[in-house]
Amino acid sequence: MNISQQKVQLSKAILSSENPALLKHIKAVVDSYKTDLWDELSDYQKLCVAQAKAQLKAGKGIPHKEVMKKYKKWLSK
Repeated sequence: MNISQQKVQLSKAILSSENPALLKHIKAVVDSYKTDLWDELSDYQKLCVAQAKAQLKAGKGIPHKEVMKKYKKWLSK
């Protein structure tokens, strides 16, 4: 059974369940596997974030208000 089939099978079992204890247990298992977004980034992405932080610390950043003003026409609808 491939992963897609397993997802469908689990989804069906969860959707058809009326057992609160089972659902609570499944939620606890799922919550325990949540990861931090940082852990999902590639080394290159982490490097880019570190560089951006260094640039901000060196005063090379652009204030949020300025960015929003400049790109407002593309962001608002």
